[in-house]
Amino acid sequence: MKEKLQTQPYKGARDFYPEDMKIRNFIFDTWKKVCKSYGYEEYDGPFIESFDIFAAKSGEELVNEQLYSFEDKGKRKVAIRPEMTPTLARMVAEKFNELLRPIRWFSIPNLWRYEKPQRGRSREFYQLNVDVFGIEGVEADLEVILTAIDIFKAFGAKEGMFEIRVNNRRLADDFYKKLGLDKDQKKVVNKALDKKSKIIQEEFDKWLIDDAKMSSEQIKLLNDFLADPLPVVKELSKDSQGARELLSLIDMVKTQKLEGFVKYDPSIIRGLDYYTGNVFEIYDLNPKNIRAMAGGGRYDDLVTIFKGERLTGTGYAMGDITLKDFLESWDLLPKIESECEYLITLWPSQDNRYLEKTLEISSLIREKGKNAQTWLEPNTKLEKQLKFADKKGIKYAIIVGENELSSGNVTLKNLIDKSQETKPLEKLLSDIK
Repeated sequence: MKEKLQTQPYKGARDFYPEDMKIRNFIFDTWKKVCKSYGYEEYDGPFIESFDIFAAKSGEELVNEQLYSFEDKGKRKVAIRPEMTPTLARMVAEKFNELLRPIRWFSIPNLWRYEKPQRGRSREFYQLNVDVFGIEGVEADLEVILTAIDIFKAFGAKEGMFEIRVNNRRLADDFYKKLGLDKDQKKVVNKALDKKSKIIQEEFDKWLIDDAKMSSEQIKLLNDFLADPLPVVKELSKDSQGARELLSLIDMVKTQKLEGFVKYDPSIIRGLDYYTGNVFEIYDLNPKNIRAMAGGGRYDDLVTIFKGERLTGTGYAMGDITLKDFLESWDLLPKIESECEYLITLWPSQDNRYLEKTLEISSLIREKGKNAQTWLEPNTKLEKQLKFADKKGIKYAIIVGENELSSGNVTLKNLIDKSQETKPLEKLLSDIK
């Protein structure tokens, strides 16, 4: 006997049954609505890209451990996209002189990373990407943060449910310079900071001693800075562009009265190599699920890997899995109603006249812009048809029995309040708004 194939999807991937698709569409539709309200335009790119565009700027961990890469039949080294920003930069570089600036774009791509599946993380996921190109000032960083806040508000989230933690990569580099760290030490410290929220202080310090080869004095200065950073930032702002950018962003946040949503956190670094200025991560504050749900920042040099000219950019990505966990943990997922409003029942009979009438009514209701299902199995008890409609969340059932067929009437049954009314078909159609 032939061995049966597995019914489960590839490890780390997901099946989307109709109920799952309703939630996915609810999330996607909310994302799109908020982005478009800010004037952002939707784009997309290819599922497979050249390996080189990720190797150039995405960071060692992603490229060496998480990238799905292979050689195609033309002996080209390619990769399934693990993130969207390099593709976006390539697309902007391709039409560098044609695109009207500033460029405000968003996308919702399907992405893949070879990671260990766990709560909030899968190998296959969707991600909202929101980006602005061509605005040098911190105002662009503020705008993308505003879109993120409005997205969470659109889902019903309030202050205290989530928090946006900001930092600046240029500022971090300037502080490292003050500590006397070299390039290799900076990389290790950035990696340690990126994981700091997930490890205890002793592990963090050990990482700095063993891997970054930092002295006890350097470690003390770093930990003091992390505990109370603003005095150092203000001191550095005389010479540090990054410090000025961060302080400017903090001032703009205060002007917008958004201090309850946005906080400065010097441990936010972001693991990708292409970030250059302000960076941020969005955290779920539910005690059962404190974790980053989204992140991004300023990348001023990414387009230069495709084109000699520089074009500044800033943006972020928000994953669908962590967002769904957030909505569930705060009870923000609505009861999503059936998209089909009408079931046109089929009177139990072998008489084709009933099927003809059922199909005619279904067609007329669809012409009115409503969704309608048609029962197609003859000799099915009406009770069974009504139970099916009720379980599917369909609001109305239309019944055409022997009396209705001969009189030109229909019976409209409201499956929510269980009321029903018999009236002419023309009246039913005119009543549909």
